[in-house]
Amino acid sequence: MSGSSLSESTSLHDAVSAPVAGQGISIVGVRKAFGSTQALRGVNFHARLGEIHAIVGGNGCGKSTLAKVISGVVPADSGQVSVLGLSPAAPHEARAAGIATVFQEVLVADECTVTENLYVGADSLWSRALSSQEKNETAATLMRELAGIPIDPQTPVGSLPLNIKQWITIGRALLCQPRVLILDESSAALDLDSTERLFAKMRALRDGGCAVIIVTHRIAELIRVCDRATVLRDGVDVGVLEKAEITEKNLLRLMTGKAQSNEEAQAARSTQRLLRSCRWTRCRSGQAPARCAAACVRVKSWGLPAWTGRGKASLCA
Repeated sequence: MSGSSLSESTSLHDAVSAPVAGQGISIVGVRKAFGSTQALRGVNFHARLGEIHAIVGGNGCGKSTLAKVISGVVPADSGQVSVLGLSPAAPHEARAAGIATVFQEVLVADECTVTENLYVGADSLWSRALSSQEKNETAATLMRELAGIPIDPQTPVGSLPLNIKQWITIGRALLCQPRVLILDESSAALDLDSTERLFAKMRALRDGGCAVIIVTHRIAELIRVCDRATVLRDGVDVGVLEKAEITEKNLLRLMTGKAQSNEEAQAARSTQRLLRSCRWTRCRSGQAPARCAAACVRVKSWGLPAWTGRGKASLCA
């Protein structure tokens, strides 16, 4: 499908073959309402094993609801759901089928250790798959690989920063050795280096035959890492983009339902050129920016993301 042939109808899916039964994810005509709110209005979604596939759209478009339907957390009101040939009706059924989900919320028990959080739900009532020593060793190795720093697996999670807690939720999913991994805005609490490590892990899983589904509104991220993208708008799927078609222009056209004007495109390019001309240095905790140049441009708003103590206040003073 070429970029010029993009349209806003679900007929786009006619050009996308559904995965063979049992070999991927197939969602057909799924509807889901919460009271009077129609979250999903007949959504279609198809993903194959061995690909990174994004579900993308603006706030309230239904992407997180779709992820929860796939993972068995939320039942569909109508339509067909097939994940690896099954229709999971509960999270434990999804887990048993090889489906792991990292939700948008950072779900950890602050009173428990890193190891206990990683292995929550892994053991049955009467038996353990691994000894405590084996779990601690595996937890230490995994967290060092993910977080990039050594972390004591016996540390209470409540004493750790948010980005490490996010890695724990991701590590918990990876320990399941999933065939389908769903990441719902999972890079939100991660810095640039951590996001790169997450991307590397996603690519490794894909190359090993796992279907990696990411739910995101971050266009720059999905352009870099995704093989395909399904765009939702107002609870309906409005287009599927192959890797070569995943561009900011095509995504915004489908997400908003209108093409970007020449004036908007020119303003965006001017802003990007100015941002590239700015010189930034990474500031470590407790240090003000050593060398930082920025300029104001005529845009509606600016964001300056950084961890606490990284010099935001000094830069803006």
